[in-house]
Amino acid sequence: MSSGCRGPIGLLLLDGWKDLCLPVLRLLEDRLAPAALIVADDTTFASMADYLAYVRDPAHGYVTIAFPVEDGMEISCRT
Repeated sequence: MSSGCRGPIGLLLLDGWKDLCLPVLRLLEDRLAPAALIVADDTTFASMADYLAYVRDPAHGYVTIAFPVEDGMEISCRT
């Protein structure tokens, strides 16, 4: 399946359906530029648990930090 989006992508904002954040990230991963920033909103929602586990696992190639705003935000950098 093609996303129709060509790379490299330098900034990805994930603020849609929470259960789709991880699938969208994985769909676009091969198009992310080195050091691309990924910002995910509403990370305190239970439906974001799989996404957070993925970007917080160093084996997947991200450095990430929780940003303390209402409903949570995660800012990640592709390594």
